[in-house]
Amino acid sequence: MKIIFIINPASGSLSNKPGTQYLLDYFKGGDLEIQVQETTSQGHAAELAFTAIEKGANAVVAVGGDGTVNEIANVLHGKNCALGIIPCGSGNGLARHHKIPMNVPGALQVVKKLHIISHDSARINGKLSFNVSGIGFDAHVAHLFGKDGKRGFNNYIKLVIKEFPAYKEKTIRVTASGVITSQPVMLAAIATASQFGNNATISPVSDTNDGISNLTLVRKMNAISLPIFMYQVFTKKVEQSEYAKLLRDEKFVIECENEMPLHIDGEPAGFSDKFVVQTLKGDLKIIVP
Repeated sequence: MKIIFIINPASGSLSNKPGTQYLLDYFKGGDLEIQVQETTSQGHAAELAFTAIEKGANAVVAVGGDGTVNEIANVLHGKNCALGIIPCGSGNGLARHHKIPMNVPGALQVVKKLHIISHDSARINGKLSFNVSGIGFDAHVAHLFGKDGKRGFNNYIKLVIKEFPAYKEKTIRVTASGVITSQPVMLAAIATASQFGNNATISPVSDTNDGISNLTLVRKMNAISLPIFMYQVFTKKVEQSEYAKLLRDEKFVIECENEMPLHIDGEPAGFSDKFVVQTLKGDLKIIVP
């Protein structure tokens, strides 16, 4: 079995990321053939993943955050090559959904056991999402996050608090299985997995291999209700909120009164006034505990 590790040095911090020699030593003397490569620029992880497939790799392991995971998964989907994750980012949403350990030795043990399952993806206006994407406020924050060079969960929360008061709801029209839902929203989260990251669960009912995408529509709440809503998000009870509505289907068409920002698995992905979401069942192989 050949496994290629792709390290993104720019994600997370150096203190929580294994180096090349650490990985080679960890697997030394075992049955697995290990190669380790590092990215040097945006888009390089995809190039390395393409090369790994051409060289007959059985698995490609993303050592980085959700952006690195998505970039590599885009190459591996539909291929007979599994995705592994060593979570070293700010949120690590997909890894947390699958209960991959947040420490390097634990995550490497998962890779070593090579338990592989099938995982759905959602195609949103031609772009692939494997975890949680969305339009509205969370996408607005994603477009701003990191522009000042500051990443991390605390800086993300500070940005949310800063931007929340002035952000206005926008009316969207959702069509699913012939049923139309029209309402103002602060955000609309499109999910095949369950959480943004850091255990902020926006779609607690998500099953990553049922061929269904989940759409969570969230109204804007006042400052008094916000802490309650956040508590529900972090305790996997968002469906109990009067401000949230959950829809499930294989396909959604979302039409907006004007252009809204989109993020794909936490990374900014442009603007549009129409979003077509199509679920692709089990088209990604992923290594999980």
